[in-house]
Parts: sequence; structure tokens; C-alpha cells
Amino acid sequence: MAPISDQDMDAYLGEQSRLHAGEFNTLGALGELYQYVGRYRQEQRLRQRLEQVIALVSTNS
Repeated sequence: MAPISDQDMDAYLGEQSRLHAGEFNTLGALGELYQYVGRYRQEQRLRQRLEQVIALVSTNS
């Protein structure tokens, strides 16, 4: 297989991003949240961190 240039890879990934911009992977997002909670569940600041995530998602919706 021939190597792909950085420019070609950037163009391809940009095109794929535009093609799938309206899609949302719910299971993937839930998996990420599960990992995040698992990582920080021992910290007392978990609630603050989750509130920050909620605020970020709310402003981007």
C-alpha cells in the first residue's frame, strides 16, 4: 500500500467530518461518560466535573 500524504489524510478526514456532521453516536457517548465517571468516581469533585460537562454540552446544542 502506498503511503498517504498528510495533506491527503487531512482532506479525507475533513470530508468525512462534513459528511457525518449531523450524526451522533449515542452508545459511543454513553461509553465515554461511563469511562469518565469510572475514572473520577473516587474524587469528591465528580459532581462538579459532570456539571461542567453538562454545561459544555448545553452550550453546544
